[in-house]
Amino acid sequence: MADDKSYKRFVLLITSVGAMMAPLDGSIVGVALPSITKSLGMNYVSVIWVPAAYLVTLAVSLLIIGRLSDTRGRRPIFILGFAIFIFGSFLCSVAQNGAEIITFRILQGIGCACIAATATAIVADVFPTKERGKAFGINIMSVYVGGAVGPSLGGALTYAFGWRSVFWVNIPIGLMVMTLALWRLKESVPRREKEPFDVPGMVTFATGLVSLLVAMTIGESAGWTSLPIIGLLALALASFGLFIFSEMRKGSKAMIDLSLIAHNRLFAAANIAALLNYTAFFGASFIMSFYLQRVLGRSPLETGAILISMPITMAVLAPISGWASDRVGSRILSTGGMVCITIGLILLSTLTLTSSTSAVTIYLLIIGAGMGLFSSPNTNAIMGCVEKSQLGVASGMVATMRTTGQSLSLAVTGAVIATVASSKVVSSLFAGTNPAQIAVESAAFVHGMSLAFIVSAMIAAVGVVFSFARGPSR
Repeated sequence: MADDKSYKRFVLLITSVGAMMAPLDGSIVGVALPSITKSLGMNYVSVIWVPAAYLVTLAVSLLIIGRLSDTRGRRPIFILGFAIFIFGSFLCSVAQNGAEIITFRILQGIGCACIAATATAIVADVFPTKERGKAFGINIMSVYVGGAVGPSLGGALTYAFGWRSVFWVNIPIGLMVMTLALWRLKESVPRREKEPFDVPGMVTFATGLVSLLVAMTIGESAGWTSLPIIGLLALALASFGLFIFSEMRKGSKAMIDLSLIAHNRLFAAANIAALLNYTAFFGASFIMSFYLQRVLGRSPLETGAILISMPITMAVLAPISGWASDRVGSRILSTGGMVCITIGLILLSTLTLTSSTSAVTIYLLIIGAGMGLFSSPNTNAIMGCVEKSQLGVASGMVATMRTTGQSLSLAVTGAVIATVASSKVVSSLFAGTNPAQIAVESAAFVHGMSLAFIVSAMIAAVGVVFSFARGPSR
């Protein structure tokens, strides 16, 4: 029994550190984006792809890798993910132009997908049902700790050593976890080499999701009625149609068994709520980084200190709500969290050219409280309503909803701001290259930002409905 408890703690340690790396990298890079934009001569449209390329890659890969881990084993994929992520981080630190850093962020995304798609399933394999809420709470707390440390650490590193230093942090952490995993992590899934992988499902799903996310991200700059955007949206629609047709024919052998969505209301509603949750709130940190630095004139260090308020609140509440979900279920906690996020986004829409940093901090704290209440119970509900043989797919689905929502959030908020303020004005403000026009650019940006947060609040409000519609946990 002592050995069993010791191994549980070990698994929770390495999966939690692994879970911490993605938000740590994302929040560090978020604070450094203004410096990256200026250093590499990137415009507004291209700089969005620094976080978006990473997130799109994650979104496309997670479900595929999750299904693969159910049949080929979780341990080798988990370890390989760290190797790829470390290499991608090093390449990002030596990038010389926008195209290079975007390409290397894709490589980081592949590595992170291998980690994220397996980590939750590894935890679910090791912990019994009655302990999973607490375990997921600690696991998700580490996600928010990464997000909490990132802004201040990114601001300090960018201020002291330049933006390239923010990518160095991943290397020692990744090497440490790889070593520990190679030493002690056990394989919990019997390899099923003879079971064929669903290649048609993988191709159609990847094609549809990439087409949709790329169209959403570049739609405003290319023109929503332009031939490339219409073509991408048509390709996405056709690919998703073929994906559904293919998966229905394969049944339980498909990349995702569609009966999970069609006949499991808790699984379907909780995943849709997660998608809407991240679509609503994720762009807030990206927008606030530029608002604080370009509009309010705060330094990267000050910006990091302000942005840390949201993930710290998440980190404090995540284990508490995870523990509570083992006792009262996920419905009340997750729905209450979505309500808080909606209120916080509405408050962010009221910010002006002269708002105080204390107001920004309070509004971010409200959103952080909502996320802290939502995530652990929601994940616990999803992982608890599937069979053990489907944990990899469930883990991949949770992560896919999260990263797809994050990608859509950047696309939606970016498109709304650029539509209101124009891409040229926003690019000039983001790059900080035209001080004489800063007042005009700032006013246009703040107007677009306000509308973007209103749209995000409306998405969160729909998420409240889906979260409540899940019914009681089982």
